[in-house]
Amino acid sequence: MQSSQKFVRIMANLTKALAVLTLVAMSFGAIAIVATWISPNPIFLKTPSEQLVIQTPSLDLIFKFAQEKQPSQTIIVSMLGALLVAACNFTILSQLHKILLTVPSSPFVPENAHRLRIIALALFASSFLNSVANALSGRWIHEMIQLPNVEAVARFRFDFGLIGAGVLVLVLAEVFRLGVAMKEEQDLTI
Repeated sequence: MQSSQKFVRIMANLTKALAVLTLVAMSFGAIAIVATWISPNPIFLKTPSEQLVIQTPSLDLIFKFAQEKQPSQTIIVSMLGALLVAACNFTILSQLHKILLTVPSSPFVPENAHRLRIIALALFASSFLNSVANALSGRWIHEMIQLPNVEAVARFRFDFGLIGAGVLVLVLAEVFRLGVAMKEEQDLTI
């Protein structure tokens, strides 16, 4: 019993720390988006030269870039998508933290069923937003790097693992809701 309480306390602290780190990352991401949007010449998105050379012991790969381009709106929207995915992750972590705080006393409370539904929705949103951000990043890379005889195709793909996890969490939320109803009914029975 003591070890399970210690484990729950460690997990609660871990989720809180990860939520704070996610907020810090989101702050840096927001700064990067604003800097990219307002700067006429963003340094960190420019190619350092007209070509990139990757040297191996037996082969040199030389990638020649198309003219240096300013970042299109595509990369800014992609960065916004990534920021929204981080917001979904923050939501998941903060809701998990709140659930873990209720475990020592009684986890079967109506708020936890609601929190699990929020986590499921955040998982669904994260899957969609991550797909959009990845597709837009691929499009931007295709715009920036042109290789002869190489076709780059940006694709929009859903992460079915996150969608499946969201469905499982929705089922768990319903189990929690039923558990709360059963507990309340039992409390009323003498």
